[in-house]
Amino acid sequence: MTNILLLTALCIIWGATWVAIKIGLGDAPPFYSASFRFLLAAILLGAMTWIGRRRISLPRQTLYWVYLSGLFMYFGSYAATYWAEQYINAALAAIIFASFPFFVAIGAHFYLPAERLTALRLLGLVVGFAGIVVIFSGGLSVPDPNAWWAMFVMLLSPLMSAFASIIVKKHLTKDDPVVINFLQMTAGVVVLFALASMNESFADFHWSMVSIATVVFLGIFGSAFTFVAYYHLLKTMEATKLSLIAFVTPIVAALLGWLVLGETPTLATVIGAVLVFIGIWIVNVLAPKRMVQAISD
Repeated sequence: MTNILLLTALCIIWGATWVAIKIGLGDAPPFYSASFRFLLAAILLGAMTWIGRRRISLPRQTLYWVYLSGLFMYFGSYAATYWAEQYINAALAAIIFASFPFFVAIGAHFYLPAERLTALRLLGLVVGFAGIVVIFSGGLSVPDPNAWWAMFVMLLSPLMSAFASIIVKKHLTKDDPVVINFLQMTAGVVVLFALASMNESFADFHWSMVSIATVVFLGIFGSAFTFVAYYHLLKTMEATKLSLIAFVTPIVAALLGWLVLGETPTLATVIGAVLVFIGIWIVNVLAPKRMVQAISD
């Protein structure tokens, strides 16, 4: 029951983050926006680590995997996301990130022996991704000439997030998720601020109610809470199944885009949503049942 509640929360919050990032970029440059988001999250997780007297000294080999995955997740993935959302629709960014389960499934096949890629699972991934394509196939415009480069850069985000998830699943599931996220975010924030200082002017960050609200929402709920919950779920769920969150969040992003930004949902959204949930059912319900049946036979 706890896992179901956490999964639901992750889908809703991460769906909202795509819209929040887009709104926040109206008053702030991308790399500084990402930097302040994860600075706030790192401070919160650091406070939780200190108050809870959590063990922060880790073996050297563990720290290697912590910082490597942190650079992939909190620097590479989000630097790409924030830069790309300057030029493309938040919904389009979400659909590109929906390729995340493909990268996780491929990586898990090679690095996680218990998560081999079967034909049925592959079918579920294809059906689910087809649903995302249908949702945004009509009416999604990319007028900015930088949009094509932005889409390519955005594709790096799910790729690097998948690398980080595989590393965490293989090497870090026995460690405290609060401590792991604190150390990862700290490493990511240092490099993000360095990137921001080299490419952006701090004066361009306008401290408006909008920019502050988006940083607070993204830092507290979209980062500190969600990533600790996500790493907790990685301990008890297959990485491939958990990655299917990326199929649901674009639907949430589309609905919030309608409510907040006035975008009207289309028939394609309904049809695509059905395909998404069929894909999730194939991977999470049908494929495991077939596997158990095959073993029993």
